[in-house]
Amino acid sequence: MTGGAGDLGFAIAEAYSVAGAFVVLVGRDPDNLDLAIKKLSNPHRAITVPADVSDEDQVYAMVETVTEKYGSVDILVTAAGIQHRSSVLNFESNKWEQILKVNLTGAFYCAKAVAKYMANNKFGRIILISSLTAEIGIPNISAYAASRGGVRQFAKTLAVELAQDGVTVNCIGPGRFFTSMTADIFRDESKRKRFLSMIPMGRAGRPEDLAGISIFLASDSSGYITGQSFYVDGGWLASGGNVLG
Repeated sequence: MTGGAGDLGFAIAEAYSVAGAFVVLVGRDPDNLDLAIKKLSNPHRAITVPADVSDEDQVYAMVETVTEKYGSVDILVTAAGIQHRSSVLNFESNKWEQILKVNLTGAFYCAKAVAKYMANNKFGRIILISSLTAEIGIPNISAYAASRGGVRQFAKTLAVELAQDGVTVNCIGPGRFFTSMTADIFRDESKRKRFLSMIPMGRAGRPEDLAGISIFLASDSSGYITGQSFYVDGGWLASGGNVLG
């Protein structure tokens, strides 16, 4: 579980912990990982492995650590992600490159590193966290949207490549969720009201809203589903983004 100390990553890790899985929390900050693992329902069935997913060598070292301890990697969830808001005309090139390196290339590094183990075992579940922004345009987040759209297309290609090896690859695309990454948006009353008016359910997503789909895509029940994107958005995409009322 990359991004395991983040809001969404931790919620998915907790769902797996409750379900009885051995959980590996991966992130850049060891202190944050240590705090996160203590909050899991079954911390004794979890470990932390600090790693920067934008560094390929660190990713491979992380996967080696996990396979040495557990023998294999059955489920990969890539929830690591960073954000920067700016208009395209003012977007700094280094920010663009950093976001794509973490959000898109990091997912590639992690999937590539675990895929060989999964293929050898003829079983695996790769779940890549994308975003509703892989489908719709939202101003001032061009790099984030490009990275999440890239994740969506990468998942399709990887799904086809690994299909005969018993490995499924799917995406989960959260809509507007309340997390530390989006807290600034929700503090702005006008922006908050505008976004909420576009969500048929009338509320923002909560991290725990990702638990059900995460469990399903990791289970045997989803064994014939691959290359798909599942949007958890309170009906936003279905509504076409129309303002309600």
